[in-house]
Amino acid sequence: MIARHQLLHAVTRLGVAVSGGADSVALLHLLLPECRARGIAPTVLHLNHGLRAEADEEARFVEALAADAGLPFVSRRVALAERPADGRSLEMAARDARLDFFRHAYKACALDALATGHHADDVAETLLMRLARGSGAAGLAGLRPRTHLDGCRMVRPLLAISGAALRAWLRERGLTWCEDASNRDPAIPRNAVRHVVLPYLEANWSADLRARLCQSAETLREDDALLDTLARQQFAALATDDGALPVDDLLREPLALQRRILRLWLYRHASPDAAGFSTVQRLLTLCREPGDWRTTLRGATVVECHNCRLTFQQQPPECAAPLPAVLTVPTVRPLRWGAFEITATCDTGIFSLVNGVGHFPAACTLSAAALEGRVLTVRARQPGDRIAPTNMNGSKKIQDLYVDAKLPEVQRDTVPLIVCDDEVIWVPGYRVARHYAVPAPDAPSVRLTVHACDSARRDAAE
Repeated sequence: MIARHQLLHAVTRLGVAVSGGADSVALLHLLLPECRARGIAPTVLHLNHGLRAEADEEARFVEALAADAGLPFVSRRVALAERPADGRSLEMAARDARLDFFRHAYKACALDALATGHHADDVAETLLMRLARGSGAAGLAGLRPRTHLDGCRMVRPLLAISGAALRAWLRERGLTWCEDASNRDPAIPRNAVRHVVLPYLEANWSADLRARLCQSAETLREDDALLDTLARQQFAALATDDGALPVDDLLREPLALQRRILRLWLYRHASPDAAGFSTVQRLLTLCREPGDWRTTLRGATVVECHNCRLTFQQQPPECAAPLPAVLTVPTVRPLRWGAFEITATCDTGIFSLVNGVGHFPAACTLSAAALEGRVLTVRARQPGDRIAPTNMNGSKKIQDLYVDAKLPEVQRDTVPLIVCDDEVIWVPGYRVARHYAVPAPDAPSVRLTVHACDSARRDAAE
């Protein structure tokens, strides 16, 4: 793997991420002779998440490993909350903490590359998990032997080796490691795939399933690389000197290249978060419709189609769309979203306060039964948004609602939309979606109220 993918080419200082588990311990022991032979200076990196009683002991174990090998040891201890306040899962919070540590260590130690202990089982598990999410070739290809992340060159020398083989190699040499009990917790999705789904499929379908999945991932990596090369070539040919993208030329390309070209264009001009599959699909849908249009992505980035050319426009900061936020039912305190405060209370019956789209305060009631077990989100409009209003057939574009209400363009991305399962169910000042309407005057309901904050009221008055 190292020679085939030139993982250590031009590397003189290498960071080795060691958690203390079997995979990373095997990585360290396997890399040491390679580093000595190539004149590479390794540094052992360890992040203590502070989540388990054994974490400090594992940090000391890794520090001792580094000392025994005569290697520098760089560590950090963080204190992650068991329930992150920002809504992320604990696993995602831990991943973000690791990446932040890696970025800082990479710069502080002047590293040329950073090696992690991901192995063949991780590849197989990642493919299954991303398949369940509906990923394309780029996502299903999963972990790659080498990648760049925020300026860090990441290498994964063990992707062709299974976890069982790594443990067997350690046992043969009498080498020890630490066992993380949380790796057995089936409530964590990856653990469920590792300990339940894969063993079941191997027992009832194919004993060498992991190897087959790794083979599929490698094939997908090669296909993805080819499509990416073609997309980059076509993007260079299509994009104009001023950064515009001709819509007609884009739509002449095969659909697979359309998605990739548009994603490349978004990466060049917007944040990576704005280049997700749903955003790309919505923009392509808009591109196929006649006429000019304008829509806002995450943050203050606006995509405009004029005379069949896609361009980016920058909104003034005060007109930027706030990030999506979860609205709890009932709310303990009003949710502050942009220039508005939004509350949700448990109620009975039907109530509405309608002054027109873009006019506040506004209020409505939604069916408590329809909302049971679901999450309400407040966000700005997105390309292709529609609502299926009560007492009307079909659906209506949010864009058309704003146009009909003569809402100024600069205000359209500041209107809070209430969304459930990615469906717009209420536009303040307008009707609710028919599937969420309260069915009877005595039925349980959830009352939503949107008030402009004091500063927004003053601005409007002026």
